[in-house]
Parts: sequence; C-alpha cells; structure tokens
Amino acid sequence: MATVETILASVFSTVTELHSGQLGFLSGVLVGLLYWHGHRRSSLALLTSFYLLALGIVPAPTRGLFVVQSQPWYFCSLLIMTSLGSIIGCLIWMRVSRSYQPWSPEVGQKDV
Repeated sequence: MATVETILASVFSTVTELHSGQLGFLSGVLVGLLYWHGHRRSSLALLTSFYLLALGIVPAPTRGLFVVQSQPWYFCSLLIMTSLGSIIGCLIWMRVSRSYQPWSPEVGQKDV
C-alpha cells in the first residue's frame, strides 16, 4: 500500500519542487475562491499575474518568489489544474442548482 510519503517522493524529487507545487495549489485555490464568489475578472487577472510572476516575465522584488521561479513547472501546472478545476466546478454547480429550482409562475399571474 502506497503512503503519502512514497507518492510525494515519486512526484517531487526535492523540497523546492514540493514547496513550489504547494504554492501553486494554494494560489489556484485562491483564484477558484474568487471566481466562486463572483469576482470573475479579478480571479482571471490574478491567475494571469501569478502565471507571469512564476515564469519571471514580470519582475518581483521579493526573495520569496525564488522558490516559485526556480521550479515554475510545478507551480504553473498545479496553479492551472486547481484553478480550472475550481472554475469548472463552479460552472457545474451553477448549472445543476439552476436546473433544480422549482418553477414558479410570474408575479401578477393567477393560477387557473
């Protein structure tokens, strides 16, 4: 039986890769939460800015981004997967919840 430690060791070979992936996952969760709560443009702008920061296209003054920029593959892949998963989940939830709303006659009409 595989444990979490063996699975993580097979995917990530260094601690820097693991931390870069974790930051990508958490950033994707933040983007998904913003999208879920109705901030569509803000969440997509944040997703774009995270991606550009990770690739080093936009310069960052802090040393904390060294972990992300040293292993951008892990950060970007988990950021995109988590963000898209959250956005697709939100769209499915909105469609399902809309289809289960009970039908009610328009205001001002009387039942016959």
